[in-house]
Amino acid sequence: MIAMVHFKITDKMCQELKNHLHNGDGLEALAFVVCGRLNHEGDNWLLAHEVFLMPYEKCSRNVDYVSWKTEHIEHLLEKAKDKGFAIVKVHSHFITNSDFSELDDVSDSSFFEAVYGWSDSELPHASILMYPDGSMMGRTIQSDMSFAAIPKITVVGDSIRSFTNCFQIESVGKEFIRNQQAFGEKTTKILRGLKVGVVGCSGTGSPVIEQLVRLGVGTIVLVDADLIEHKNLNRIVGSTSADAEAKRLKIEAIKKHIERMGLGTKVIIFPTLIQESREAIDTLASCDIIFGCVDSVEGRFYLNLISTYYLVPLIDVGVKLVADGEGGIDSINGNIHYVNPGSKTLLERGVFTQEQLTAESLRRMSPQEYEKRKAYFDNLDVESPAVVSVNMTFAAFAVNEMLARFHPFRYRDNSRFANTCINLSDWDINTQVVRESKSKSALRDIGVGNLEPQMELYVSEETV
Repeated sequence: MIAMVHFKITDKMCQELKNHLHNGDGLEALAFVVCGRLNHEGDNWLLAHEVFLMPYEKCSRNVDYVSWKTEHIEHLLEKAKDKGFAIVKVHSHFITNSDFSELDDVSDSSFFEAVYGWSDSELPHASILMYPDGSMMGRTIQSDMSFAAIPKITVVGDSIRSFTNCFQIESVGKEFIRNQQAFGEKTTKILRGLKVGVVGCSGTGSPVIEQLVRLGVGTIVLVDADLIEHKNLNRIVGSTSADAEAKRLKIEAIKKHIERMGLGTKVIIFPTLIQESREAIDTLASCDIIFGCVDSVEGRFYLNLISTYYLVPLIDVGVKLVADGEGGIDSINGNIHYVNPGSKTLLERGVFTQEQLTAESLRRMSPQEYEKRKAYFDNLDVESPAVVSVNMTFAAFAVNEMLARFHPFRYRDNSRFANTCINLSDWDINTQVVRESKSKSALRDIGVGNLEPQMELYVSEETV
């Protein structure tokens, strides 16, 4: 059985390809994309890491064919061999939705035979057609030179676009008819085909999950290591006193609640911290989008790494409710950050500091050393108030943020809403534009996939 292959690329890279391949001269052009890999449960993701635009003068170009010499991309083949990367060939077609030609078949067979000759791996590579509107269609080339359609191509940027081939989403059930009336059949089917990760399933995570299920999302991945306590019952949807008495895992109680709804959402659970589970990281990396609903600085850091390495857009939800100590409230604030690969990281945005990350990591990995140095860290152990109406408000903003990325419904461009700040004390909503990251490591590591240069897993004081 041939594995499912999903090709993902950033919007910036996609625009580079379009400008080069469709420059207006009416002749086919060529480019290559070096891709990191994710191999998970038998399926493969090809993750755009680096784009190489083949110079026009190094090709023989015609209206329906382009040829070149492999020697011009030997540096890419060397990199693919050394790093285990995939090679994706991309060339222009001028008739939208036109298929690969017989000349393309001959060209791909000849080229990818050479690619496999350079490689020590039999994992798939791919060939993609790009049309004038920027849409794409592709196929994988296996080591036996057989072709298979790529079911899904995703472009991740301020908006999230997908192109599907030979891939049908199941029909929408009657439970979601009114969702369809608002967002249309296409978006409702997109939601049914999504795999969405939620890390942190309590205050904001629980109402995020509730909305995702009732919107008809097909698969939800839940990550949370905590047990239900009586103090959680004021804000975890579907939780009961019996759950608290039995000390059930939050995600087990939530999964049971989802199953009682009977709306067809598949639930995958991980009772762990993401930074301590290889399986949880791989499963989140295979998601179409992730919600970070954690107070943990370390959790946010790891989610940002997953977003960068695996081209998974991230929505980070932060809530700060400050009590005045006299039974009142000083301030109620929330921040929704949309992070896509190449945009400023959460660290760059000031969501947390390097000092906070160091302190939290030390507390988890070496509690004794943390206690010795605790005086140097600020209020890491202080719990904040939590109120269901506040959490639900910010959770709703976060879910609507996701909907806007797949179905841009706002009057202004999505680039203007990378950070939404809500101050309920002043009843004020502000949005901010977030520019490209200036972090050399973040930009260098886009789409590296399983290389994961900074993603070490630690449990206690031992590296796994």
